[in-house]
Amino acid sequence: MTKPTPGCTFLDWLGFALLWLFTAAVLAGYGSFGLHPQLLAQAPSAASFYGTAFIIFSRGHVILSFLVLAGLLTPRIGLKWLPALMVTCAISLGMELMGTYTGFPFGGYEYTGLLGYRVANLVPLLIPFSWFMMAFPSYVLAKRMASGKIMVWVLGAVLLTIWDLTLDPAMSDLTPYWRWDQPGPYYGMPLVNLLGWLGTGFLIMVGFHVLNVNKFANRIPTPIMEIYYVTVIVLSLGMTFLAGYWLAGILTLVAFAGIRIMLYRSNTRPGLTKSP
Repeated sequence: MTKPTPGCTFLDWLGFALLWLFTAAVLAGYGSFGLHPQLLAQAPSAASFYGTAFIIFSRGHVILSFLVLAGLLTPRIGLKWLPALMVTCAISLGMELMGTYTGFPFGGYEYTGLLGYRVANLVPLLIPFSWFMMAFPSYVLAKRMASGKIMVWVLGAVLLTIWDLTLDPAMSDLTPYWRWDQPGPYYGMPLVNLLGWLGTGFLIMVGFHVLNVNKFANRIPTPIMEIYYVTVIVLSLGMTFLAGYWLAGILTLVAFAGIRIMLYRSNTRPGLTKSP
C-alpha cells in the first residue's frame, strides 16, 4: 500500500482529478481527430465539435491549471501568492511583448488568434498566467533541491524551461498557436528560444526572491507541487509522444528522472530548504 501524499487534501485531489480528466479528453481528441483528420469526414457532428474544442482546449488548460494552482496555494498561504503572480505577469508580458516585437530574446515569432485576446495585438492575455502556473511550482521545487539563492534561481529557471521541451513542439509545430519567423532545428523552434526561457525564468525567480516568497514557500508541501508540475506537462508530453516526436518526449522524461533523483536526495538533507 502506498502512503498518502503528505498534506494533500480532498479538494487538492479533486483539482488534480479535474485536470487529469481534462488532459485525458484533450489527448483522446488529438490522438484520434487531430492526428487523423480524415475521421472527421466520417462523423460530421464530431467535425463541428472538434473545431470548437480545438479553439478552446489550450485556453481551457491554462485557465483550469491556474485555478487548480490557486486552489492549492490559497488554503496554505492565503493570498500571499498574488504579488508573485503580478511580478510574473509583469516580467513575462514585458519579455513576450519585446520578443514578438523585436525577436529578442526568444527569436522572431507571432501568436495566432487561437489563444484569445492579445495585448497590443501581440501577446495573448493568457500567456502571463501560463508563465506563473509553472514558474511558482518551479521555484518551490528548486528551493527544495538547491542551496543558496543563486542556485535556486538557476534551477528554478531550468525547471521552467523543461516545460518548453514539449510545449513548443506541441503548440507551434503540431498545432498553430504561434508561428516562428525563421523555423529552427528543434521541431521548428530556434534554439535561442530556450535561452530566452532561461533568461525570463531567471528574472522571475529573482522577482520571487525580492518579494520574499521564500518566507512562505516552505509551507507548501513539495510533493503537491511536484504532482502539479508533472500534471501540467503531461498534456504537451502526451501530444509529442502521440505524434511520434520522440526526442522531445525522451528529453522531458530524462529531465523528470533527474528532478525525481534530486528531490529524493534532498529529502535526506533537509538543510537544503534553507536558502538565503
